[in-house]
Amino acid sequence: MKDITISRRSLLVSAGLLALAPLAGCGGNSGSGSAAAGSDYTVGVLQLTEHSALDAANDGFVKAIKKSGLKVKIDQKNAQNDQSTCKSIADKFVGDGVDLIYAIATPAAQAAAGATADIPIVGCAITDYAASGLVQDNDKPGTNVTGASDLTPVAEQLEMMQKVLPDVKKIGLLYCTAESNSDVQIKAAKKELDKLDLELQRDPVRRRICRGQGRRAVLPHR
Repeated sequence: MKDITISRRSLLVSAGLLALAPLAGCGGNSGSGSAAAGSDYTVGVLQLTEHSALDAANDGFVKAIKKSGLKVKIDQKNAQNDQSTCKSIADKFVGDGVDLIYAIATPAAQAAAGATADIPIVGCAITDYAASGLVQDNDKPGTNVTGASDLTPVAEQLEMMQKVLPDVKKIGLLYCTAESNSDVQIKAAKKELDKLDLELQRDPVRRRICRGQGRRAVLPHR
């Protein structure tokens, strides 16, 4: 990571990355964000919105940090799915001089990265850091941002689909037009579908569309 030369911050970033490992097995609600007085570090947690997967990522991170043995004060903030609120929270974390920002979901990480080029940022629930403008390259970030990717194994998924549905010819994919992560996955799917000689039907949906509407966007084409 760039410009992270302070040993105490480097140690905290390492702890943050290690905290990402058990996220898949964690569930429940977000962490409480409380910490005892006299903490050695302060972590600002910026979560985009309340969602079971994001809550699990938050909870798993908090639990792992506590198990690390480090004395960490955790400042929990939820942007309620509002980008301007993400920016305000990120700016406050910078003003407060937190040692690390844990950003859950792409817009949260983008807000944090826009607020500081110095404070380490660990991201989660982000598909492609480079495509989202968070790093220069996913293998060599070149910025103060690092983290875990939730990119699915597209090729393996499609291969399994063909085994279960060998007669399939056309694949309909729903994706959110407001998410750069969706664009990344659609392009990856298109590349693999071309290899399998399968037709791709794109069905873009708005961010707040409900599941029923999403299904109706695909079903008329059947």
